[in-house]
Amino acid sequence: MHTLAYETPTPEQMKQAMAKAQGKLLIVDFDETLWLRNSTESFLAHARPAPLAAAILRGLDLTRPWRIIGGRRRARDYRDWIRVLAIATLMPWTLRRWARIAPKLGRTFSNTGLEQLMTASNPARTVIVSNGYTVIIAPLLEGYPEPRPQLVAASLMSGWKWRRAGKLANTEAVFDALLLDGATVVTDHEDDAELLARVGNGLLCVWPEARYERAFAKCDT
Repeated sequence: MHTLAYETPTPEQMKQAMAKAQGKLLIVDFDETLWLRNSTESFLAHARPAPLAAAILRGLDLTRPWRIIGGRRRARDYRDWIRVLAIATLMPWTLRRWARIAPKLGRTFSNTGLEQLMTASNPARTVIVSNGYTVIIAPLLEGYPEPRPQLVAASLMSGWKWRRAGKLANTEAVFDALLLDGATVVTDHEDDAELLARVGNGLLCVWPEARYERAFAKCDT
């Protein structure tokens, strides 16, 4: 049985672990890694009026249309996409509101410790590769100092395709194989195990300040 191999440094060990990124490609996850919250859930949580947004999301959780479309096996690939698309379609002003408030949120929950490590490692190129959505993450990055990393993420209209392909396949579609051979990947999620094992320096690190906060979770209690 093939074992996926990558490092699992603590935040305190990351400086040494990231030294291999010097002069090479550095790929960083966004949610709960470079940003200490989940961008999709934060976008949904900031939809207003909140009672309407909560009702829409609650209705989706009850009916579970992602299971109808993808079946039990693929439901996860569709869930976030359907939730975001529903809010963006039924409450279209939410995208404009998000564009206004996201830059401040971007800095409020930025992982400054990782940012400093990224700068110190002096990579040739830094890219965010995320299973989140460009329309949500890009405004958050507006609050980050220049030069900002390139963003590679899902589109709103075809987000399900991105999820179904998987982060490894999506990354390989963008970057040359030789670049990936020497690349460093930093993520907090074991779902990225194949990508971590694919590159020369895969780093799985969980940041203690990171939080996953489901949108309107208090409304369900």
